[in-house]
Amino acid sequence: MSSKFFVTTLIMAVILIAAILGFYLHSFGFHRSTDQAVWGAFGDYFAGILNPVFALFAFIAVLYSLNLQIKQIGQIAVDKRAQEILEVIKDIDTRINQIMTSGNSEFDIVKIAQEAERKVSDLGRPDDFSRFLRRAKESGSEVESTINNLMILLISMHDFLQRHPKGDNGSITPIIEYYISKTSRLIPLMEMTATLPRQASDFFKQKNPLDQTPSLTDPQLKTD
Repeated sequence: MSSKFFVTTLIMAVILIAAILGFYLHSFGFHRSTDQAVWGAFGDYFAGILNPVFALFAFIAVLYSLNLQIKQIGQIAVDKRAQEILEVIKDIDTRINQIMTSGNSEFDIVKIAQEAERKVSDLGRPDDFSRFLRRAKESGSEVESTINNLMILLISMHDFLQRHPKGDNGSITPIIEYYISKTSRLIPLMEMTATLPRQASDFFKQKNPLDQTPSLTDPQLKTD
């Protein structure tokens, strides 16, 4: 139970007791009595009014406590789901890094992706990059297989990034911003070499929240 709720309840109880006592004194005046019947009537008056009120307060406190417990249980479930999804995202990112760094024996995929980001015209492209684009369209080539594997991973990354729970204000958590930003750097290459679903492509284009995007081969961020 929060301290604010406790203090508010205590103040209300004190005010109520003071109001009941004040009303009694205003109605009957202050006359000290040694008659047990008078004290008994006074006790019945106090208990008859305060007992139901305090019982109501206690019931409200129980409901409040139950509500907090339900929220806590719900938050635990959300946090567990977020952690499970994050583990999948980290695994997908690791597999993307493996393909980028050692997934093709003929080309340096990292450099190729960086060239794709520059979006230069055909005349300004390096020979390796132009040759890579041609090989990507050759059925059965190693490059085509590499691009297909990347596309499958990017689609999966898009799917799980969307599933990750957002903050209370609907904002994306920093770790998810990192993976969105990092993965978005591959979109130019995929648009040149494969047919990435429009939904996934637009997602990474529109949700690149970092001013300085991380390297394509940055190590994963460690989380608790």
